[in-house]
Amino acid sequence: GSSNDFSKNIFFRNKNKLKIASYGFCLPNKGFNELIKAAKILSEKNIYLELNLFTAIYNDSYSYVYSELIDLVKKLNIRDIVNINTEYMTDERTLKSLSSQDVIVFPYQHTNESSSASVRQALAALRPTLATPNPIFNDISDCIEFLPGFTSDEIAKGIMNWLKRSKNKKQSEIFYFNKKKFIANFQFSKLGFRLYNMIHSLEIN
Repeated sequence: GSSNDFSKNIFFRNKNKLKIASYGFCLPNKGFNELIKAAKILSEKNIYLELNLFTAIYNDSYSYVYSELIDLVKKLNIRDIVNINTEYMTDERTLKSLSSQDVIVFPYQHTNESSSASVRQALAALRPTLATPNPIFNDISDCIEFLPGFTSDEIAKGIMNWLKRSKNKKQSEIFYFNKKKFIANFQFSKLGFRLYNMIHSLEIN
């Protein structure tokens, strides 16, 4: 049907494979389970994709979260499309890894955090960024696109909609412009400035 026609027309960074990433500590409420299930839903719609989770383990008492993700991937039988990288990466390495992806998704569930440092790093990678409608993302709402909801179905649907729209270049150029503006204006921590300088030097070279 039409749902998989458009997936063939988009030229991703890696031939026609859609590279989806998420990033942040391996903690509950980050929504990685929902995102893994969404990857399964998308692959069943014949979307050729790989999901890369860059998620360092916060500390030993949270290693169970990682085990749950691994079990879920096995249970859904999608080990060939999901990579979980738990290595603690430098900012530079993170930026490099994220900028090689097609889209970055933050599937956060309900959380008490007030804002998200991980998302700012994703913005620094200047890749299209999708997030659940969590108030944590309100301060950057003009730089990201919101998914229709928090469930794996809604996350899959949001990624599908983004895919259809990403053929409409104009819209994504606007987001790109907003992001650059955001990075230029935002009062980042030292980390942000380091990232900003790295992006700048990447652009110059």
